[in-house]
Amino acid sequence: MVSQNEGLGAVVEKYLRRFYKDTAEAVGYANVYDAVIDEVERRLISVTLEVAQGNRLKTAKILGLNRNTLLKKMRRLNLDDKLIEKNKAEVSPLYRRRKRK
Repeated sequence: MVSQNEGLGAVVEKYLRRFYKDTAEAVGYANVYDAVIDEVERRLISVTLEVAQGNRLKTAKILGLNRNTLLKKMRRLNLDDKLIEKNKAEVSPLYRRRKRK
């Protein structure tokens, strides 16, 4: 957990320094930037969704994002459970009907 004297930036810096120290071959990794940004963004969105009790519009407002931007990010990060469930319900019957013809 973040101590009172330590901000988010300091915590991220500590983690990255430990990551590079512990992982000698990390320098050879590709897309470390994207991996770190995706992980931070995933947790930021999921925690904010919890705080907003699943309300996506409220989550977007809290984060200062357009609702559609939030939804795109949620899909990219596989955080869109409602869309996954909706697609299962809608796609499966259509697929079955087409398959029978």
